[in-house]
Amino acid sequence: MSGAGTPGFSAATISALVASPSEARGPFLPVNEYLQAFREDYARPEVTTFDKLECGQHFQEPGFSSWEAFDRGAWQESVDLLQEARPAIKRQFDDAESRGLVLRRARYVELPPSDYLVWEMAVLDERVRRGERIRVVVGQGRPGFQAPPPDGFPNLSFSGTSASMS
Repeated sequence: MSGAGTPGFSAATISALVASPSEARGPFLPVNEYLQAFREDYARPEVTTFDKLECGQHFQEPGFSSWEAFDRGAWQESVDLLQEARPAIKRQFDDAESRGLVLRRARYVELPPSDYLVWEMAVLDERVRRGERIRVVVGQGRPGFQAPPPDGFPNLSFSGTSASMS
């Protein structure tokens, strides 16, 4: 994922956002409330750019069959199901394009990445292919080692505070 054309996203920006006092960030939302707020904000017709900052190293996405397979440890099935999700992802990006909506995301990742993040990189790879501007900012707060991801998941190439996918 290359964020070269994504102004405003940097390690310093994300660090400042993450370090801001909780009252400045707003309330913590449980997943169902977060998803509802996200959908409402995304659908607003006056929105022309949608920026998303993601810092969680774990997340639950019940109802998304690829995530459910990943959560059961069925890595290959999760990859196969992600392929089946491509038409829905394409529809989302076709809708965004027709509205003139620019989608940008900053993804903060701690090393070694959690299994969830390894899975999510496959999802983000598809989103990049559809035109979402994604920058991955890497933190190194947890030393350790993780085995390579399972077959079918993209390779992550870390360089400084950015990452690329292949």
